[in-house]
Amino acid sequence: MSSILIVDDERDIRELIGDILRDEGFAVRLAGNSDDCMSDVIIRQTNDLRRIVDEFSKFARMPEPDRREEDLAKLLRDAVLLQQAGQPDVAIRAEIPEAAALMDLDATMISQALTNLIKNAGEATETLREKGAPDGYVPQIRVAMELQPDQAVIRISDNGIGLPPDRARLFEPYVTTREKGTGLGLPIVKKIIEEHGGTLALLDAEPFEPTARQGAMAEIRLPRLARTQRGRARHSSQGDQGGT
Repeated sequence: MSSILIVDDERDIRELIGDILRDEGFAVRLAGNSDDCMSDVIIRQTNDLRRIVDEFSKFARMPEPDRREEDLAKLLRDAVLLQQAGQPDVAIRAEIPEAAALMDLDATMISQALTNLIKNAGEATETLREKGAPDGYVPQIRVAMELQPDQAVIRISDNGIGLPPDRARLFEPYVTTREKGTGLGLPIVKKIIEEHGGTLALLDAEPFEPTARQGAMAEIRLPRLARTQRGRARHSSQGDQGGT
């Protein structure tokens, strides 16, 4: 079972800068003309710093969704294909309806949320392997989409390390189960989904095989009627203005 870490952004920035200056005798090696080595250290540390700043900016300054008619099924298929290429060591299986699932949403924001969740699932399997997976372990992710009359339900399941007992805290900013995590990925995803009138839940996944371990599942529920309701609201507003 994974444990939770709390990340403080100011502390991390100070520590990263300090690491650059202290890393194995930075000044001594710089004087010794270890230019290539110094470049590697600086690039690695500043990339970590940039990642934290970027994640914070996304969370603090997230724009309003630019909703348009988009095919949610296609967005999910594209996210799966991207992660299949990016996680070749993980078996990613998808069950997505072939028919278009037209919904009123911001394609860029929803694509980011889906990609982040599939990436997180892969990282959960990586964490299990690092901590000692059972013999014969095959990392797997399963992505499924169900279209109901009033909503679309997307479930992203893995057979990785699983959720901590205090899983609800994972939605809090700067709380993470990964040592290198910023603790902003899930809060950003949750905010995106809620901005679209939906919900995001973290649940225990059903084992993929009878004797397999229990991983985690992210469940997204997005209302399918949002576009129709928004259209009616705009029409009603225009009618009220025309009658004044």
